[in-house]
Amino acid sequence: MPHLPGAYAFALPTDEALGAIAGVSPGGVVELGAGTGFWARLLADRGVDVAAFDVAPPPSAQNRWFAGVTPWYPVRPGDESVAEGHASRTLLLVWPTRNEDWAAAAVERYTSAGGQCVVFVGEGPGGSTGDDRLHALLGEYERCWSCAYGAHGGACVCGIRPRWLHRQVIELPRGHGGDLRIYRPDDSCPPLRPTPPQATRTRWWRRLIGRRLPRRAGQAGMA
Repeated sequence: MPHLPGAYAFALPTDEALGAIAGVSPGGVVELGAGTGFWARLLADRGVDVAAFDVAPPPSAQNRWFAGVTPWYPVRPGDESVAEGHASRTLLLVWPTRNEDWAAAAVERYTSAGGQCVVFVGEGPGGSTGDDRLHALLGEYERCWSCAYGAHGGACVCGIRPRWLHRQVIELPRGHGGDLRIYRPDDSCPPLRPTPPQATRTRWWRRLIGRRLPRRAGQAGMA
């Protein structure tokens, strides 16, 4: 087995995290973007039936993160389309690539196929994992921040209906990959509603400076 820096995974699990995944996965786990299969191996050691996939399983030279690394677990070639064929399993996403859409596509396919549990390991919106569409689907936005704040470069998620709600959060050790979140379907979530940008920015600045903003010239009185 490999003993090289980075030859494990981008996030390291704890016993609590592995136990939580096992507890919500009576039908097994399907892991996409499995990399070296380190999480898959540890789950399998706990008796969990794991199907692990990656678009370029190590030691493939096409895997830019783990080229030449001996995998810890059999990782088969497969992309996001695999998710829809494993709806009876828990969908596991560990540290999905930042600003790439494959994880969001996997969640959409899994949802459409009737999947019942998503486990995400990584950082929240604006962090180093996944894209805005993924976090919107997982219900991690209370509003479209791009529209609310007029943020340049941010993706608008107003039209994305959140389909999942996190039911459990397990923190991983600092510097070991963010946290682990377990999601269940939440069909009651309404579509995201954009907040008028100017009104939101005004409230934000009031909170920031701790006082009322001056009224516009011509209005009666001054703040």
